[in-house]
Amino acid sequence: MRKKLIILILFLSIFVITNLGEIFSVGVYDNPPLVYFENNKAKGVFVDILNEIALSENWNIIYKYGTFSDLIEKLKEGNIDMMLDVAYSKERAKFFYYNKEPVFTNWGMVYTRDENIESLLDFEDKKIAVIKNDIYYVGKEGIKNILNKLHIKASFIEVSSYDECLKYVYEKKADIAIISRSYNGNNYGLKKTPIIFSPVDVYIVFSHSINENIINTIDAYLQKWKNQNNSIYYMIINKYFFNETIHFPRWFFITIGVILLLLLIVLTLLYIYRKLLIRATSDLKIKNKKLEAFNEELVAMSEELEDLYNKNNEFSNNLFRMTEVLSHMIPGNSFEKFYKEVLELVIEIVPEADYGSIVLIDVEKKTTKFIASYGHSFEDLKKIKSLIGKIPKRENTRIVKDVLDEERNKELNEKDYKTLKNAVKPIKETLIREIQLNPNIWIKIAVDIAENSKKNFSENSMKLIEGFGNLIKAFWLEKLSVQEVKNAYLNFATKLAIIAEAHDDITGAHIYRVGKISGFIAKKMGLNEEKVKEIETFAPLHDIGKIFINRDLLTKSDELTEEEFDLIKQHTIFSLKLLNDPYFITAKNIALYHHERYDGSGYPFGLSGDEIPIEAQIVALADVYDALRSVRTYKIAFSHEEVVKIITEGDGRTKPEHFHPEILSLFKKYHNEIRKIYDEITKEHF
Repeated sequence: MRKKLIILILFLSIFVITNLGEIFSVGVYDNPPLVYFENNKAKGVFVDILNEIALSENWNIIYKYGTFSDLIEKLKEGNIDMMLDVAYSKERAKFFYYNKEPVFTNWGMVYTRDENIESLLDFEDKKIAVIKNDIYYVGKEGIKNILNKLHIKASFIEVSSYDECLKYVYEKKADIAIISRSYNGNNYGLKKTPIIFSPVDVYIVFSHSINENIINTIDAYLQKWKNQNNSIYYMIINKYFFNETIHFPRWFFITIGVILLLLLIVLTLLYIYRKLLIRATSDLKIKNKKLEAFNEELVAMSEELEDLYNKNNEFSNNLFRMTEVLSHMIPGNSFEKFYKEVLELVIEIVPEADYGSIVLIDVEKKTTKFIASYGHSFEDLKKIKSLIGKIPKRENTRIVKDVLDEERNKELNEKDYKTLKNAVKPIKETLIREIQLNPNIWIKIAVDIAENSKKNFSENSMKLIEGFGNLIKAFWLEKLSVQEVKNAYLNFATKLAIIAEAHDDITGAHIYRVGKISGFIAKKMGLNEEKVKEIETFAPLHDIGKIFINRDLLTKSDELTEEEFDLIKQHTIFSLKLLNDPYFITAKNIALYHHERYDGSGYPFGLSGDEIPIEAQIVALADVYDALRSVRTYKIAFSHEEVVKIITEGDGRTKPEHFHPEILSLFKKYHNEIRKIYDEITKEHF
């Protein structure tokens, strides 16, 4: 009997130990709806996801509540096994293990009670409430580092939770609160500004004592669920972010009642059931439509955020860079150096300009500060403090004949006026671009033509200086999105491309036709969608280097000498001045190599075959097709049929061997579609 009892006890012990499962202590702080504690119970997106995994793996989870900073320290010391909702940083990765699959993607947001805080420039001298050790505070792209790069002085108040951040602003102990965009606790009626920054992935982190298999198991569940549109992962996201839970409709329970009572009151219950069924079905359709709309919005938001995150690293550094026409102009710590480079490039690009200056005007204080000068005496100009010009009423580009007298106002004292006259070289004409940075601060870019010059500013030059003004404004206005900055760069480069082609095509139709035809060919080649878009976008810049070639040489109707032709060939090399930036790698390849030929007979390097980037080979054929069909000072326009014959059979100057075989084959197959593209764009521009 005793032996049987011992065996029974051993069996029960083994059963209990086997089914007890592993026990983990997990840190939770208040950041609803991702993680939070309510009624002594852990809740939130991360909690529900971990609970689902624990249920499947027979784990026992013990949740520990605390502040973010306290839990981080406990995790370092090994007093807890895991912590939920933690963004990645290299510093933290020294102390913890991160799972590989992010649970959610988040970014920093700004709350305030001040209606006038609309950009990072408005943070000057403000008190900012932040969570100690928060990624949006001290991370690489945190608000502290961003303000340091912009030389904006502000003070920080470190607190323990997002609720406390918002409460400090509400109680006027702070001016600004920095929180995560997903936080949905009490916002105390504060204003959410349009400022967002530092998109980061958030993870589950583990102490160094955790078994690596546990981390891999969690990653496996997350990867599987994310690839299933109707998985528990997306149900939990919908539950917390859209407050959309699925309930059984009333008619379901009524139907059960109808079945039970059918024998007693058949006619009455059928009537009631029919009415309720109609109403419940209508409600369910409405709920399903809402759920479908929410799911579509979530998918779209995820795609947009993923695209922004993928491109953020590339463009976050460029956010503080001005380029020499989109490259190599770095606004570093010295503003004088930055504006000096801007001004020197303006003088180089604007063909009529001989001298120039950039002036910062404070409307409220009625003061002037020269921040760059070219040709004039900068040392003397920097001595001038009083207001030298008219206060602008709106952003404007204008030409002034006698800038010293026409721009003089009563605020300019006699001493500063004499200094100005002595410092400035004699001027015939001045082109001024006025840019408003905020309600009180304006920048004026002024470029001058020397007094004895026969030149006058052209409309193209006005467009050029407007472009530089847009770049300077984009550099200062932090609230512009990355995409807007990128578009400003591209629009400016496209204006340069139009100017470069103006000697042959003043409408700009040529560059747009080449872009569309190149995009069409790239798509037919099966290139990925992003590459096709890049080729179509950047193909119009193929001859942008011609802006550095003498216009008289480009418009020469007589036959060019060998020396002149060699000089024109240099436009491919000159394009590097404008496009030598990582974002413009496709544009650079097109502009630099589109005159190379597949058989090695092209220029500037005599490359052949696959040595030539595929984007350049596509644009090469599109450019030849469009050029042959267009009127030039040195040739007549050929018909579509004549051009097809020249490209596919050759005419002595143009040969089939010049083109990539696959591209040439696609041209033969789709030349009628290419003709339609040519005709449609030509019609739009006339």
